[in-house]
Amino acid sequence: MRSFFSKILISNWLFLVVLLLTAIFVLYITTIISSTYYIILFISYLVFSLYVAFHISYKIAESVTEQLRALQERTRLINAGEFNSAFIMTNISELSELSLSINAMSERLKLQFNALNIEKEKFNLLLENLKEGVFAIDKEKRLLFQNKSIPKLLIPEGSQSRTIDVIIKEKKILQFLNQHIANETEGKINIELNKKFYSIRLYSLKSDDKTLMYIGVVLDKTEDRERQLLREQFVQSASHELKTPITSIKGYAETLDSKLKLNPKSNEKKFLDAILRNTDRMIRIVEDMLTISKLETANMVFQPEMFSLKELVKNIEFTILGFLKLKGQKFIVEIPNDLIMYADLVQMEHVLLNLIQNASIYSPENCKIGVRALREEKYIKISVWDQGIGIEEKELDRIFERFYRVDANRSRNQGGTGLGLSIVKHIVKLHSGWVSVSSIRGEGSTFTVNLPVDNLSSG
Repeated sequence: MRSFFSKILISNWLFLVVLLLTAIFVLYITTIISSTYYIILFISYLVFSLYVAFHISYKIAESVTEQLRALQERTRLINAGEFNSAFIMTNISELSELSLSINAMSERLKLQFNALNIEKEKFNLLLENLKEGVFAIDKEKRLLFQNKSIPKLLIPEGSQSRTIDVIIKEKKILQFLNQHIANETEGKINIELNKKFYSIRLYSLKSDDKTLMYIGVVLDKTEDRERQLLREQFVQSASHELKTPITSIKGYAETLDSKLKLNPKSNEKKFLDAILRNTDRMIRIVEDMLTISKLETANMVFQPEMFSLKELVKNIEFTILGFLKLKGQKFIVEIPNDLIMYADLVQMEHVLLNLIQNASIYSPENCKIGVRALREEKYIKISVWDQGIGIEEKELDRIFERFYRVDANRSRNQGGTGLGLSIVKHIVKLHSGWVSVSSIRGEGSTFTVNLPVDNLSSG
């Protein structure tokens, strides 16, 4: 196999040899013919030379272009996904190397394409058999994919390649998708349709900070919702049923205490005091369970009104003054006089009372406890701080759980129910806000209630 350069070089040398031999032959003929035929002989020699030059050039060009066309056709077939087309062989070394590279590329692409097809089939099979509904939408709002677990109420079958504005009839879902696609954001929505509860999450698939498509996941929460409702109904029923006998026990115990007039140092008096103390604690637990159950089922009465936050804290101060004095704790208020809120006064009083009582319980004697508040551009921040035992970092995510206590013995001795912070979280959530906590072990904690100004202030 020769190189293209050597092939041209040999052809040129052969052409020169032919021209030289032909020229010798023409010179010989001139010796035997008349001079009047010289011009004809010269023209014939010139035509012959041009013809040979053209013929050789044409053959060389044809041999190269034919092989280039074959290579071009091979690459076109590869580009179209035809990896099984015949290999291209050539007798030109430069093109041979290119041909081998194209053949090797074809084989490699074929293997990669087959591997991708297998992975695609596995992925599609996995998506199709997921319990959760999965769908994909491009930036033009066309549905690219949907698995068989998608409820037909949300997206009808066979809706691929159609826009969501056409296929989705539920306005709330359509508005949710359009909003997040327009803003290129992720989000979540809960919706009830025909007594079914669904949770829809939208995720964005990005490459180089550019959104390529959106992946939606639909979870059927009907069974979870029904179980939650059953639990809440049970808690409400149990709390109501417990409240009556506990109140009766307390009434009987108080009657015995007033009638018997027992010696304060006697065992009977100690037992009776223990009954009264524990019935009071059980009453608080039942009341807190009823409160949190109402909050979770949205049955809590929500009556927002205008009020001064500083006046509210001053009223709470009269309530807490008794147990603060028992521990010699100093209460500090740092709230602007002109901070006016629009919120449920009773619920906000419940929030602050719970946080201040917790601050007192978990703080030593003769320390400081305080409330500070400020209004930022979008939020009102109310912070309750203390100089108490603090909370370890690993416990910060759990303190808002029901019945969870940082120091169980201290809380139980002080009559805590373990539901206070959970109630605080639900009330703040009801006001479209959130509560956060920062703490240093052994130095104290700060609970901050963040409430949106647009909803809660006089604005």
